[in-house]
Amino acid sequence: MSTITAEKTDKNSTPALFEKPRLILTHGEKGGVGKTTVARILADFLNSRKVTFRAFDAEGNMGQLLRFHKNETASVDVSDAASIAPVLDYVMDGAGRRIALVDLGARSGEDLKNWLYRGGALEEAEGAHLGITVVYVLGGAVDSVGHLKECFNALGRNVSYVIVKNFGVAAKFELYDQSNVRKDLLAIGAKEVSLPALDGSVYQSVDRASLPFSAFAESQGANFGFTERRYCRTWLRECFAALEAVAALLQ
Repeated sequence: MSTITAEKTDKNSTPALFEKPRLILTHGEKGGVGKTTVARILADFLNSRKVTFRAFDAEGNMGQLLRFHKNETASVDVSDAASIAPVLDYVMDGAGRRIALVDLGARSGEDLKNWLYRGGALEEAEGAHLGITVVYVLGGAVDSVGHLKECFNALGRNVSYVIVKNFGVAAKFELYDQSNVRKDLLAIGAKEVSLPALDGSVYQSVDRASLPFSAFAESQGANFGFTERRYCRTWLRECFAALEAVAALLQ
């Protein structure tokens, strides 16, 4: 069985994006919009492209990213300098270009701006020494659009935005599609991706297995049926295809 992989973008086509370290933040409103699911997909996507990264889970020792990607993930608290230090120190203090993926959980735009500002990340981004990508996961409710607007008002043009329509949690995103914040974000170069839904019973099987999606899809164990593994494999391939359009902002 062949391994699920993503097509690599030619780095020579966008050299500036690939020369600096990058901080990737999965963000969104209250729980239930699929922030951690998207973070797990991103971890699988980066691994498929042989991109070296370190992941951080801001949901504590019981965080889901830590559970499913334990070999790459550390628990982190973004509430104070001492706790957030491992993230920014890893990205900025190491030799060579480094990438950090942070599953933030539900936080306000001002909270996010505060630790990025106080930790020096925004200053480094303004000086073109650090790339910051906010991967914002939409819900279908009006609260999600309001929270996105708050996030955008707090961070402005200092970061790049990838807006994710997660069809695993909502069937349509009309409120976002018709919003002024969408127009404002697209005007400054924000990108949109749509991620398909994974069959609910398959998602539950992956959850019980406590495996990354890619490991479940590629497993040969007798505990997982052929059909479930193929459902997961096909779904993950579709997710990777969607993320290819924004790959330059994820590495």
